[in-house]
Amino acid sequence: MGKAIINVSNDFFDVGGKEGDVMYSFTGTNVKSDNVLYGKTVNLSEMYDTMLGDVREFLFGGEFINIIDKSEGMAHLVSKYTVKKHGISIENVYNKIHGNIGDTTMTTDIIFNELKVKYGITAIDWMYLYNNVNLFKTNEVDILEYMCNRVLSNDIHEYFVTNYNLRTMGVVNKVKSKNYIKMEWNNGSRDMILSDFVKSYNQWWRVMTGSKDRNRGDIRDYDTLLNGRSVTDVFPVYCPVFSNLRMNYTGIDFDNGMKNLKKCSEIAGYSDKGETWSFASIDRIDSSKGYSYDNIRIISQYANSLKNVGNIDQMRILLRYMDAQNSYF
Repeated sequence: MGKAIINVSNDFFDVGGKEGDVMYSFTGTNVKSDNVLYGKTVNLSEMYDTMLGDVREFLFGGEFINIIDKSEGMAHLVSKYTVKKHGISIENVYNKIHGNIGDTTMTTDIIFNELKVKYGITAIDWMYLYNNVNLFKTNEVDILEYMCNRVLSNDIHEYFVTNYNLRTMGVVNKVKSKNYIKMEWNNGSRDMILSDFVKSYNQWWRVMTGSKDRNRGDIRDYDTLLNGRSVTDVFPVYCPVFSNLRMNYTGIDFDNGMKNLKKCSEIAGYSDKGETWSFASIDRIDSSKGYSYDNIRIISQYANSLKNVGNIDQMRILLRYMDAQNSYF
């Protein structure tokens, strides 16, 4: 272990020896002589408690998310942080106080579980990490459910939570020991991984412009898209074409495909028939041109599908035909 700088006046060097504490002497070959812990008998239980507080600050106080290269992984970076701050890794202390003879490898889920046990599930802003780390992984059931319910409280899901009774029904373990969140709504259900949930309009936009085969890479920048406009100006609550089609940004099909298209065809444009939903989609204003910020708008998938079957001249011909046919009735 390399030389580490640590404040030797820290409380965990004051050995209390209370019942249940784990005392450990750093002598001989178990620690290098240049380590600040060398020759000390330490209350590991108190040290571990202090470490968890420091780890919480490291992960949720900004230092971790500001690390540019996170390729080593969260657990490894946490261990490096605790070595630097305390002269010993949290993994080492964890194994000693739990009596793990074979030494358990410290994982992100173990760290999360230890923080959850110490501080409680609601006392930690898990969404802070989720919102600020490109790849957030956890199989901790309580954390998955908590974060899912936080995501469901945003305005993208509000309509479906209220009108379709969209709700979390626990976590199920599926392929390759991966945990899925079981979602249910009126007459439907789906098992989803955390990344399936659309947590913001920004995320929806990145998903919709991320596919290379759609040639939408030039319009991925969310801030350029907004250009000072409000979110609701850019992402309408209702379809601009059919005002009784509620825009669905969730990515969840609540009506199983063709059933929704049928409902849209029966209801769209008829204010006396109530409302239904349609997936939100990116529409090119002039279909002969490519995707650019000044040539797109967000409309319902149903309206976009009608628009995509022909150009404006063909639509006019079709409309004249339909008007002529209707004149006989």
